[in-house]
Amino acid sequence: MQPRGHAPSLPEGLEWFWRPFLPPADAPLITIPNHPLLRAAHDGDSSQTLAEGHEIPKASLPEFRDTIHFRELKRFVFVPSLTDFTSVGETLGVVNLCKMFANVGQECRVQPSRLVNFEEIKGDNAILLGGNQSWSGRVFLNVEGFHFQSGVILNRSPQPGEKAVYKPEFDPVTNQLMRDYAVVLMLPNERREKRVLLIYGIYTQGSQAAIEYLTNPERMAELHKALLNLAPDHKTIPPYFQLLFTSTVENSVPGKSSLVALRIIPN
Repeated sequence: MQPRGHAPSLPEGLEWFWRPFLPPADAPLITIPNHPLLRAAHDGDSSQTLAEGHEIPKASLPEFRDTIHFRELKRFVFVPSLTDFTSVGETLGVVNLCKMFANVGQECRVQPSRLVNFEEIKGDNAILLGGNQSWSGRVFLNVEGFHFQSGVILNRSPQPGEKAVYKPEFDPVTNQLMRDYAVVLMLPNERREKRVLLIYGIYTQGSQAAIEYLTNPERMAELHKALLNLAPDHKTIPPYFQLLFTSTVENSVPGKSSLVALRIIPN
């Protein structure tokens, strides 16, 4: 029980990261993606998945013209999916986020991405989950760092030991997902008064694993140390940054997530 008059707070390992979204700030707007069960295949899919797809000419689907899929994908090959893009991981992640916010008396506003007005993102704190919404993938990105595109994560300026492209890994026999990646960005909103946090897994498991990392005090203490080491003064956490995570996946369930790389985004 909290002492009388003492405001509840998150563990120190979490508070430094989530502070912009906590009271007295208004409740952040959390969006979850709305993906069809018959989804568009992308460059992150295995050759077996692509071979089992069904191609439909782009001109036959004018409803997709304003989507990020139409701009990025050369062909429209659709594949049936029960676990990949059903937003299960993002939804489970929302549960973790709302539990965490409830511990400090913060409300949790959740909306599907198709019902979110971009003007709301400009004015509110926002947490955007899943990277295939047309406006999130177009407006909120860092092309000089880790860039989510066509189902893979591009690394424009690889540092020693880093790859130029991060792609999911699949079991060669079962074609089941074995490893996923996720990009996390902490950015200012358009008015630079509040924050936009983006958590983009290539598959839904990557999003879930990244959220589990970001709500785990011990793992976040590791991230805190890594960001301080990268900061110019080694004392102050940069307000804006980009993270790349990876996670093993077994039976469509993500395992332990780990930090692959990070970048500071200039103010």
